[in-house]
Amino acid sequence: MTKKIILKIIILLQIIIFSCTSIAALPEEPEPPIEHTLKSLSIYEAQLVSYALYLETFLIRTKEKLGNKNFPSFTLLEADVLRDDHTLEAVKENIMHLKRYINNIKPIAISVYKKYSKLKK
Repeated sequence: MTKKIILKIIILLQIIIFSCTSIAALPEEPEPPIEHTLKSLSIYEAQLVSYALYLETFLIRTKEKLGNKNFPSFTLLEADVLRDDHTLEAVKENIMHLKRYINNIKPIAISVYKKYSKLKK
């Protein structure tokens, strides 16, 4: 009895998965911390780096997959601009650079996502 139920659930899940018509949504941009301590800002900086690299990777892979000559141009993250020292001033400066980069690349990623997210049948 239990095996039949599990089998039916598995089949139902497979039907749901194969009937999806779009790729997963782009993640939300991280929210800035309430407290501006070195620890909280460092965590936020790491989240912004992760988000920026996700958007960049999404665009690079989509461009490679489509091979479309009309694909919008975008710049890669200039990591050499980010400071290495772990001070409050350096972290705030890094956050400023990351937010500027995200503000430039995010609209491109959203546009590409909206244009190419539907699977071809």
